[in-house]
Order: sequence, then structure tokens, then C-alpha cells
Amino acid sequence: MTVSTPLTATNLFKPITVGNVQLGHRVVHAPTSRKRSTKDNYPTDFMIDYYKSRSRTPSSLIIFESCLIAEETGLIPHKCGLWNDKHNLALKKIVDEIHAKECYVGVQIMGNGRVSNFPLMKNKNLPVLAPSANYPSEASQKAAEEAKWPVQELTVEQIHKAQDAFVNAAVKSLNVAGFDFVELHGSSGFLIEQFLSPLSNKRTDEYGGSVANRSRFLLEIVDKFINHPDIGSAKTALRIAPWYSINGMDYPEENPPENGLAYQFSEYILKELEKRKNEGHEIAYVSIVEPRVSGNAEVELTGSKTNNEIIKNWSGKLVRSGGYATNYDDVRATKSNNIVKDDNGEVVQYASLIEDVNNDDRTLIGFSRAFTSNPDLIDRLKNNWKLEYYDRSTFYTQTGEGYLTFKDRDGTPITKFSDEELKVQGSPLV
Repeated sequence: MTVSTPLTATNLFKPITVGNVQLGHRVVHAPTSRKRSTKDNYPTDFMIDYYKSRSRTPSSLIIFESCLIAEETGLIPHKCGLWNDKHNLALKKIVDEIHAKECYVGVQIMGNGRVSNFPLMKNKNLPVLAPSANYPSEASQKAAEEAKWPVQELTVEQIHKAQDAFVNAAVKSLNVAGFDFVELHGSSGFLIEQFLSPLSNKRTDEYGGSVANRSRFLLEIVDKFINHPDIGSAKTALRIAPWYSINGMDYPEENPPENGLAYQFSEYILKELEKRKNEGHEIAYVSIVEPRVSGNAEVELTGSKTNNEIIKNWSGKLVRSGGYATNYDDVRATKSNNIVKDDNGEVVQYASLIEDVNNDDRTLIGFSRAFTSNPDLIDRLKNNWKLEYYDRSTFYTQTGEGYLTFKDRDGTPITKFSDEELKVQGSPLV
């Protein structure tokens, strides 16, 4: 197996400015939700060691996992909340450790909408609100019926309150927890994409119908962020995924692919962000997911799916994520649809990464699954060391196993917790 070009000779290890901060390289820890928070939405002590070990290279950018903006916009267990100071002071303990390593950290924020936990919402006497009163799946509808707690359509007044909840969470995450960036989660079938997608948004008012109307919810939030004195464009970011099929967003295959529904609203949003950039309101970055993955899983590429055309609509900083890590020490990795072979049949490692990061001078590369099993990922990329393969079975469990049990290449542990302590859930940071 070969590497056509050492990664240290590519743009990947060149400095770049994002927002108002100077990064030392272009490897990004993409938001990687692992459900190690408590059932009632507080981070745990396990998470301190996880993020400390991934922020050892100074001037790195860490994007913290997705966090809930408010109870009213939807709850699920084991995901951090942001709606009050107590949540944010707990998160500050993690943020402070990352900053102590001279790294920067953003937080991805989201509402759940129709993919909320129905029994939990009912127990709190909170309605499950979404753009329209429909469900992502038959199983979801059955859960709602069993709980006798159906999805309700947001009124315009409730829409504005939800937008304000995004602003409130952003301000608290910046001012109280100390995050450097706030990334709006515009994919994965959560509340923002529920507005964007005609699969979930059946409204006939100003927030439904056309692509422009369906994008209004998100773009009004972006404008609120840009114009807020405690946020501003330089601390605002957005993630989109033109090819995801998750949480009920099962988009039909289109030929050509750019006729796809998610592609169309993603393209519109990028054009709108470009307009704001040209008016002096450039957001920090846009994060876009490659078609090689959907959620945490790889997908079989069909047709000519690519982000290469859509990203031309946005000239600002770009974080591209999805399947870029290939140099694993496990035969399973050779089944990836991102494997490239030379004329002799030899695997050329990181071929897509090198091509995309060198294509311009504004692209960063996000890694998610590779970071779960390689706490020293940046060092491994620098030195072309083999990557340890990830353990999908531990992605969304609550113990420390598969979370803090992976070690550095030389066998150095990344945590002070014993093997016995890692068999249970961590303690809340409150």
C-alpha cells in the first residue's frame, strides 16, 4: 500500500484562518456524538479525558458533539443540553481543558423536532413540535401513538420562539461555556432539516412550499446570529449534508443527482450564505458531508454523486468530512468505497483527501470515526502511521468502553480511569 504524497507536503498541514482564529493545520475533529452524557443531558467526567486526548496538537479545531438548544424544541437522553447556565458551566470544564491545550472548540447545536423522545416529552408535559404533524417512520408514529403524545405542527409564534432558543443556546455556549464557534446542525433529519425538506415540511405558509420558504427558518437564524452582538458572523458556522438519508429523510434517487431534493436546498443555502459574505457577513465556515457516508455509516456510491459542483456556490472556508481516512490496519477498511488503486493494483492511501485539500486554499478535512479509535490521529496522519480500526458497536453506549479504552500508538493510555471504572457510565460534571 502506498501514499502518493506525504500528507505533510499537502495543504493539510498548512495554517489557515477560520473566523477570527489562526489554526496550525487543517485536520478538524468533526462533531462526533457518542451518548456519553447523562440521561438528563449533562456531560460526564469521561468526556473530559476524551476531548483532552483529541486536542493535544496546539492550534487544532475541535467541533464538540451536537447539543440540545432547549427542552421545548425536543429532548432525547444522553445528549448535552445548552439551555441553562448549569449545563454550560458543566461544559466549560471540558472547554477549559481544550483551551489549556491551546486548541479551539466549536459546539454543534440542534433541536430535535419530530425525532424527540415521546415518553420523555410527555413526562415533562412538553408537546413534540415540528414543521408539520408527520413522522419520520412507522416506528416513530407507533411510539407516539403508544405514548398518546402526537407530533404537533409549530405555529408561527412557536417558530419564532424556536429560533430564539437557537440564539439563547448560542449566546450561553459562547459566554458561559466559552466555546469559540457555534455550528448550526442543518442535517441528519433534525429540526432545521425538517424545515428544509419537503418530505417533512408540508406547510403552506411563509415557512413551507418553495425552497426559499423552506429555507427561511434556517436563514433567519443565521441572520439573528450575524447581527447579535454576542455571536456575530465570525463565530457562526453551519453543517449541511446533501446526500444523507437518516431520521426519515429517505430522499429518492435522482438522475442527475443535482436534481435531488436535499441537493437543491443545500445549493440554495450556499448561495444565500455567499450573498451575505459579499455583503461583509462571512460566516466562519460551512461544514459539508461527502456522499460516501450517511449518519455514521458508509453508503454504496451510485451514479455521479459529488460535492464538487455544489461547493462552488460558497467561496468561504469549507470543512469537508466523510470517509477520508483510509490507512487502517484492518482488512475491513479495504472495502471502503473511497479506496483508490494505482495501475499496479496497489492501494493509494488518502487519495481523495489529498485531491480535495489541495484543490484550493480554503478547505479543511473533518474526521469522525477515525478519531474515535485514534486519539493521536493527527500524529498518525503526519507520520503515515497505520490507523486503528474503529468499533462501531461502542459508538452509542454509555460506558467508557470503546470511548476511553483506545490508546496511543505506543500503548499510552489516554485516561486515568481503571478498566473497572470504564465499565459503567461516567459521573456528571455538575
